[in-house]
Amino acid sequence: MRSPHWSIPCLLIYTIIVALCSTFALGQRPDPCSMTANQLGDVSAALSLKNGQSVFREGEIVALAAEYSSSATKKYYLDTRNYDRSGRLDGMEVFCVDPDAGLDPLSDYFSGAMGFLGGGLGGEQEVGQTPYVVELELNEWKSLPLGSYRLSIVSHRVSAPSDGNPYGAESSHLALRSNEVRFQVVKAEPEWQAEQLAAAVHTLDSSDKTGEDTRHAARVLRFLGSEASTRELAGRFWSGNDQPFGWDLKFGLYGSPYRATAIQAMNAALMNPQHPVTQELVQTLATLEMQSDPDSRFPQYDEAHQQSWTKARDGYFSAFDKKMAEHMSEAARSLMSKAEPARAVSVSELLQSNLPMNTGTRAQLRQVLFSSWDSLPSRRKNELIQYRWDEIGGPELLPILRSIVAGAPNGSHDMEKPDRASALRRIYDIAPGDGRELILREIANPQGDIGIDVLGLLPDRELPEIGPPLIAKMRVGNAGDLDFQLMERYGSVLELPEMRAIYDRHRGEWACIPQTALLRYFLRVDSDYGISAVHEALGLRQKTGCYKFQFTALDDYFHRPKLEQLAITKLNDPSADVVRDAAQALSRYGSAKAEAPLWVRLTTFHDQWKDRQDELHYRPGVKADLLAEIGLEQALVQAITNGQEWFITEESVNKLKAMASPQVQRELDGILAEIQRGEYGLNLNWWPSGMLNYSVGRYTGRNMAALKEKLAQFPSGTHLNLITTKAELERHRAEFAEVESAVAADGLTLQIQTPR
Repeated sequence: MRSPHWSIPCLLIYTIIVALCSTFALGQRPDPCSMTANQLGDVSAALSLKNGQSVFREGEIVALAAEYSSSATKKYYLDTRNYDRSGRLDGMEVFCVDPDAGLDPLSDYFSGAMGFLGGGLGGEQEVGQTPYVVELELNEWKSLPLGSYRLSIVSHRVSAPSDGNPYGAESSHLALRSNEVRFQVVKAEPEWQAEQLAAAVHTLDSSDKTGEDTRHAARVLRFLGSEASTRELAGRFWSGNDQPFGWDLKFGLYGSPYRATAIQAMNAALMNPQHPVTQELVQTLATLEMQSDPDSRFPQYDEAHQQSWTKARDGYFSAFDKKMAEHMSEAARSLMSKAEPARAVSVSELLQSNLPMNTGTRAQLRQVLFSSWDSLPSRRKNELIQYRWDEIGGPELLPILRSIVAGAPNGSHDMEKPDRASALRRIYDIAPGDGRELILREIANPQGDIGIDVLGLLPDRELPEIGPPLIAKMRVGNAGDLDFQLMERYGSVLELPEMRAIYDRHRGEWACIPQTALLRYFLRVDSDYGISAVHEALGLRQKTGCYKFQFTALDDYFHRPKLEQLAITKLNDPSADVVRDAAQALSRYGSAKAEAPLWVRLTTFHDQWKDRQDELHYRPGVKADLLAEIGLEQALVQAITNGQEWFITEESVNKLKAMASPQVQRELDGILAEIQRGEYGLNLNWWPSGMLNYSVGRYTGRNMAALKEKLAQFPSGTHLNLITTKAELERHRAEFAEVESAVAADGLTLQIQTPR
């Protein structure tokens, strides 16, 4: 995930605001260190100082180990997540330091405009007699002055699922307090600081850029806290994700006690010919400048005075945008003095910024980008073409795009190699004639790294010339997934007899992608035969698992009355997977007639489980057959509440609550509250393909026609809130106007917010 650019997607704006409000709300809760933790004799968190070290210099990493163990079996489970997309893992441990003299080194980050709380992948580990070790570094959370300290942690990693209290993460996670360790922080000698800095710089300049030694060096540099290390951080940092361990470099600047030095050195970096200027670098600089002035800090959230808080927040953003514009303008003035590759990165960032510029200026910057293109890393080139085309794209880049398509295939889709598919898509956008020729050439001789999402862009209903060579490959078993998808997209009825014969030879043995492509082809050229083939495929289960996802895999081909009726019939299939898939397809693609059978099937489910509903909840170690039933209930309820062709009412939600398990009832409470408020969030998103995807509350879909159909179902007077950016609003002005017109025609109200 790229760090947020100045032109922030609306979802990220929402995340920032919610995260900030949540952070301040959490700050009003009781201090976990003053709370009485669960006293459990059969599970523990044992805290220790790594290597037995108990004396640390200022800025030295205080390395800890938390060992989780239990004398019980299959009773406790540990969340093993050890990273977060925001750069810091939040909420797993609370560090209780006595005396509590330290400050959070990232307080200005999480209380500023650019701080956000992310998420990360994790797993669950049974806590047993063999300790599971989680390594921690206190410096991440506390900057401690000289003194002697006692430290314990309150951990929220351990959960104890039970039938008596199974619902929701808060109720099942324990507040587990560790033992106490003692240590000292002593003054750091200038000689030691210089040695640490020199060693870290040497490692960062000479080692494997992704190795553990380099990571440790970046952490040393981050926490060292000297004036010289602060200058080094400022001289190195330009991106959280595009440079190795960039998050540590950025967070080191936030946490440095030499804030003025950091600001001065970052301003110098803007002018440095060797230093790339990115929006993230400028965001960091502007935040440090704003947070350093008591009169310009981001206002603390005040629920009791939201109107005044909103006014103060908007004032902050206005001042922040002004600082951003000033720094980006400085970068623009120094652009031609930049050396490669700093110039290439800087111009790509300028083109993505909100700096006001006329068409001529933008064209000149594109020309600079064109001349500097070879200096950019492949990952950034791909990202610009895939996701930032509206900002940087234009006919000037056609030669670059053609050279990418003419290059070597990237069958493994390595992010560090050119992406031919996105380049071909952009050629087709800019020069449809050239793009068509290249697509036809790729179809005739596919090189394996451009998929049907691009090769299927042509408006032609059929391409008669593709049939014979594709069939020849299929006959000898030499066809890949793309060959079947091309036949599905462009094949004609003339190939039907041969395609039926090919399908019959491996009936019930096909992998899911070619089978779905074949079924979609049959549905397109001979609907009746296609429906009978789908029916048969759903019954072939000995050698394939495709039947579990077959209805939803048909996507828009599902819009056939006979196929809908088949799905309704399959709501009574013995396989919970088939029922779940049929319910989801009926909800997304079915007609209004599909709602009643879904209610009937849910009623049957309720009757089967009415005396055992407390069993319908997830917990570690749950058996597969029960897990399928849990998923089935959720799928049936969601199919009824989220249907495209109908609108769920308060009366219907209460009826669902009467039938649902306690776990699902909690989800329904949220839906009920939304209906009662009569207020829904609306999100319009064109990323990454340029095609409209939308969500209105819990309803999701694609394309403008489906959105208008959904909006017409909402009760008159419903209020919709849409958060977007000024750039996005300008880029898709026609679509926004179309939505506003539909909302007005349906008697709804729409508030469009552009906080940035």
